[in-house]
Amino acid sequence: MRLPIAINSYRHRSLPVSAQRVINWFAEAQPADAKARVVLLPSPGLVLFATLPQGPVRAMHVMGATLYAVGGGALYRVTSAGAVTFVGNIDGHGAVSMADNGTQVIVVEPVSRKAWVATETTFQQITSPDFDTPVCVAVVDGYAAFAKADSNQFFLSEIRDALTYDALDFASKEASPDNLVSLQRVGTQLWLLGEKTTEIWSDIGGSGDFDFPFRRVSGAFVERGCAAAFSVATGADTVFWLGDDKCVYVAEGFKPKRISTHAVEQALAGYSRVDDARGWFYEQEGHQFYVLSFPDAGETWVFDLTTGAWHERESEGYDTWRCICGVAFATGTIAGDARDGRLYRVDTVLYDEAGEEIRRSVTGTTLHAEQKMLRFVRFEAEMESGTGLAYGQGVEPYVWLQYSDDGGRTWSNERWATLGRQGRYRTQLRWGRLGAARNRVFRLSMSDPVRTALIAADIEAEVGT
Repeated sequence: MRLPIAINSYRHRSLPVSAQRVINWFAEAQPADAKARVVLLPSPGLVLFATLPQGPVRAMHVMGATLYAVGGGALYRVTSAGAVTFVGNIDGHGAVSMADNGTQVIVVEPVSRKAWVATETTFQQITSPDFDTPVCVAVVDGYAAFAKADSNQFFLSEIRDALTYDALDFASKEASPDNLVSLQRVGTQLWLLGEKTTEIWSDIGGSGDFDFPFRRVSGAFVERGCAAAFSVATGADTVFWLGDDKCVYVAEGFKPKRISTHAVEQALAGYSRVDDARGWFYEQEGHQFYVLSFPDAGETWVFDLTTGAWHERESEGYDTWRCICGVAFATGTIAGDARDGRLYRVDTVLYDEAGEEIRRSVTGTTLHAEQKMLRFVRFEAEMESGTGLAYGQGVEPYVWLQYSDDGGRTWSNERWATLGRQGRYRTQLRWGRLGAARNRVFRLSMSDPVRTALIAADIEAEVGT
């Protein structure tokens, strides 16, 4: 009997309902005449690109042909060849906000409420007497826009000059008085995400009695706020964020579309804090991934906009995925480490993380026959085989099977089977004599750094009374 493989992490609060988890795999739809309509592919590996002298990596931003990265207490320039140059010191140790106007990179540290400006040759703190207390920055049409701390106001720099300010260049969210949490450029518009509501503003140019260049777009009001300033990320011409109701949203036009599932929302509801969430976006071979990490809770959730499915990422020795932020740079995706100063290139043909193994697992759906006893004769996983390495870990890669008869609360011992040495493409993964149960969940895991794909699973079972 062909089993549907799990393509979505959906671990329900009540595990007998669903214990499905997809960790370090992601789903990819196939054409109608392919062997399977949906397969699981391994999440990409990482190769070291550069190392910042200080860490962790707090944020990254690309201006022109240069990557600017904040690591530890400093800002650095990084070339496309991975050469690192110190730029200047930055306060704090947590996430920072970055943007550029074409010639200046602006860095905002939300705790100290200070900001700095870097060019190709200079670096200085913003000290204008008319500069207020910022918590984040975005640039639209050459204006640097800042959310003012503990208020519903935002203020602007002079056009293309992030060092110059006028005390009168500010405005407030109009429709609702809730404080601003974040602001973000989406296309040519400025999204103002508050604690309870969101507004969209646009640059109309100063004229007549209205010299402030931005005005709220008529009808562009969203009855949904933001729970974490650094969960906000743009990509695919839209914006993603963690809502004030602990649901995850993507914008469709001016409307918030809920993309989190009940299982994701149940997980988030159990976290002691979500305001530390970090979100970023990257594209990979036609997939569009929104990555959302919760450092305090130790979880990383990834939403694939292409398939609409969620999966999880974990790194060896970390609770979350080590990649806390990322940008498109040097013809690829560069990601920063959550614990130290390493920058990585995300690589789809590598299957480890700069030498550290990636443990992958998929937990399937619950098998049952209306509470009748099932005797499990055989389980077979159809995977790409014969891709073992020439030397080192992965010469003879293995996959191990476990099962649970209590909804995924406890698991059997591991049963190992080989995926085949290099060139042994006809290797089959089979397990027999698997006992009996009324309800059963199977889990497949592997950690060898080899290419494979999980295509299908088959089960032979006999129904008793």
